[in-house]
Amino acid sequence: MQLYQNDIQITTWLYFYLAGNGNEFLDYKLPFPNVLKHINKGYFIGWQINGYPGTQEAREYFNDIIARFLITFKDYYPEKLDFKPKLDKYTHIDFKNSYELKQFQNLDSIETHKHIQKRAENVNTIDQTFWSIKYYTEELIREMGFVPYEMLEEFAYRHFYHKEKSTLRAKCRSIWNWYYKRDWTIPQTRERKTQSEEELFMTRQERAKKNAELKFNRARASIVGLLKNNLLAPTYIKKDGSYNVTQIAKDLKMSRTTIIKHLKEIQKEGFI
Repeated sequence: MQLYQNDIQITTWLYFYLAGNGNEFLDYKLPFPNVLKHINKGYFIGWQINGYPGTQEAREYFNDIIARFLITFKDYYPEKLDFKPKLDKYTHIDFKNSYELKQFQNLDSIETHKHIQKRAENVNTIDQTFWSIKYYTEELIREMGFVPYEMLEEFAYRHFYHKEKSTLRAKCRSIWNWYYKRDWTIPQTRERKTQSEEELFMTRQERAKKNAELKFNRARASIVGLLKNNLLAPTYIKKDGSYNVTQIAKDLKMSRTTIIKHLKEIQKEGFI
């Protein structure tokens, strides 16, 4: 579906990094990329997608394609990029064509993982459900800075409806707790650091501002995550229904002032 605003077609870009030789996408008959840039270790690849995922349904479909891409090319250390790679004369560029998400349906299915199972030497050693939820969690962290637990359960129930719900809840809790305890930080597992090209040229003042924003978002994510946890939340609510600020500050190792400030904004915005 093509969307237009003031006679201008609305498109959304999808950029990824793959540690491959540049032709892996051909095996799945994906559209030829609009951007293809080789670097020392791998390449950047990008597609111009028609429309914008503004509705919940469109966003779920959009994230589903992203998760399937990451799973399909998991052997090539895939990453969803939050920035547009710098283009040069050696970059393949095509801004004339744009594509529909349905043209990416040849990607591995999250529900069956049939292609992954064929390539795996021992399927029993690969927990595809766990890794699908994990990739989805990291995508939410990149977009929101934190992950509401309910979104993980909804994702798991929707894509793995044939699995036991108790098993899915256990995986969701395990993954959510792991990132929560690490302040929603995505670890760098390879030597190549995932920095945007803009970040490489930040001034000291810009970096300080970015670090302050990151600290703010992590603090908010920690508070929301704590109070959205169905098991822990009741312990932080007083008999009169108000939040026990002192206890929250103690457990999160923050000042009462910080907790009070965030609570007011979080409640106003409807997070809790």
